[in-house]
Amino acid sequence: MARERDSKKLRTTATSIEILELVEELNGARVSEIADQMETPKSTIHGHLATLESASFLFKQGDCYHLGPELLRLGNQVRTREEGFVLAREFTERLYQELGLRSIFAVEMDGRAVFVHTASGNKMGWTHEQLGNRLYLHNTAVGKAILAELPRLRAEQTLDKWGMPEETQNTITDRETLFDELAEIRHQGYAVNHAENFRELHGIGVAATKRSGDVIGGFSITGPEHLFTDPDEEQRLADTVTEIVTEYELELALA
Repeated sequence: MARERDSKKLRTTATSIEILELVEELNGARVSEIADQMETPKSTIHGHLATLESASFLFKQGDCYHLGPELLRLGNQVRTREEGFVLAREFTERLYQELGLRSIFAVEMDGRAVFVHTASGNKMGWTHEQLGNRLYLHNTAVGKAILAELPRLRAEQTLDKWGMPEETQNTITDRETLFDELAEIRHQGYAVNHAENFRELHGIGVAATKRSGDVIGGFSITGPEHLFTDPDEEQRLADTVTEIVTEYELELALA
């Protein structure tokens, strides 16, 4: 099946996408840098760059190419295409204001957790929490909270597609162990992440659902280990996140 999907990809489109990702990774790149990284002739890269620049997916400053404004417009459409996504921004900010911990709202897209809103006040932003970043579901608090609300078959299909990569020594890599935890998450109403995708980074996540019962996304807070090792403090944080998500669901239902 994977080979069949790959055979349907247009190589020219795949190359353009790879160029965009490389320009993002390098925070701007010259033709020679792109050609060297991709082991592709400069003439071929020139053609892709000219096409992307003409559509404003890239813009040129001197001899360096940067991501263009059209990507910003398209990205904003992702964040605003559902009323619930727009409303979630206010509640993400509220989470940060009430708890002082980095807060995010993420949605499941193609089996990954995609960051739609983040709030961290004046704190320096963490690379993995940039808007649009995609994380696995099986080893993040928000991801596990979302997985717990999905039908078993859909959750299985997600794990079939992405696997369960071990990103730290605490990552759950056994499927049945994960499903046992998902059952517990459904019972208690929130998920925890104890350094499962980044060392020393802990978090609490709660899924948000529409009036229909379908999952729209999830909210989570993250911080250092010492904030999450005391069971009473962890419960206090979880209760606050749950209360705010419940208010979000109510406001969304009445909108």
